[in-house]
Amino acid sequence: MIHIEETILDPNTITIKLEGVLDLAALPVIQGVFKRCLKRQLAIHLDLGGLTHITREGRNYLNGIRQNVSLKHLPKFMALENGTRRGSN
Repeated sequence: MIHIEETILDPNTITIKLEGVLDLAALPVIQGVFKRCLKRQLAIHLDLGGLTHITREGRNYLNGIRQNVSLKHLPKFMALENGTRRGSN
């Protein structure tokens, strides 16, 4: 199960905090949130500090969108492409 919290930082920027498990079942909800934010041309800060588990599908999705978002608080257990951690602010 995934919990999504959205916080508007300013008229052009949003933080999206994900908590729980990022798996195939969570992807349609997350995709909807991102489509809405991108349509509004918002800069997206994606806070992953609350993730407890991520499946291959979730990892692949994040790899696909990471050029459009700023990843924050990437959990130590989660390495993206080539085993590197990104955005661990």
